[in-house]
Amino acid sequence: MAPVSLPPFVQGLLQPYAQLRLSAYDNVKLIRALLAEQGKECDCWLVPFTWENQQARERYLVCYQQHWLDCGWSNDYSAAIAAAETPSAAQLALSKTVSAPTLTLQQVSFMCMQYSHFDHC
Repeated sequence: MAPVSLPPFVQGLLQPYAQLRLSAYDNVKLIRALLAEQGKECDCWLVPFTWENQQARERYLVCYQQHWLDCGWSNDYSAAIAAAETPSAAQLALSKTVSAPTLTLQQVSFMCMQYSHFDHC
């Protein structure tokens, strides 16, 4: 199977934020805001992942034009955004849609500034 990569359009949108590590949920809000600014829509999900003999954990994923973006574990406070493989039908059946607010770019800059400040406290 070929490695999964972000679409060039999404890579370009995220490039200025590449070094920033937000919480997984804030990564969802960031992606949603950047796409909305371009007039694009996406779906946000909380998807369970299970490994052998382990309890399921949930990850925030964003789906944009059939491309999946991994925003991090649901309890992650410092996550990187990465390309993700399409969840299985079984995972999607157990998933929850996430109603994330659509922030303005000004709100995104305030959110990023807060993380920069509190990251060093």
